[in-house]
Amino acid sequence: MPHELIKEYNACYRVVYQGKLIYPPAADKLGIPLNEIWISELLRPYERYVLFHELREIKHRAEGCSVEEAHKKALELQKVRE
Repeated sequence: MPHELIKEYNACYRVVYQGKLIYPPAADKLGIPLNEIWISELLRPYERYVLFHELREIKHRAEGCSVEEAHKKALELQKVRE
């Protein structure tokens, strides 16, 4: 069932990082359990890159960025790495 739910998203998470509960609104809709990152099966070949992105996004969220800001910063870092 989780794979059916996440297919509409690239990835989503609900984690505790540096003592803060961090998750985007979609985590509630998807029912993501605590301390899990879900990645769409469609992105399996790129899983390590998606995971890197999600971890950077979580870090930026912990620093106080909004979901959108954190996503944008994570994308910028990916471009630097490419």
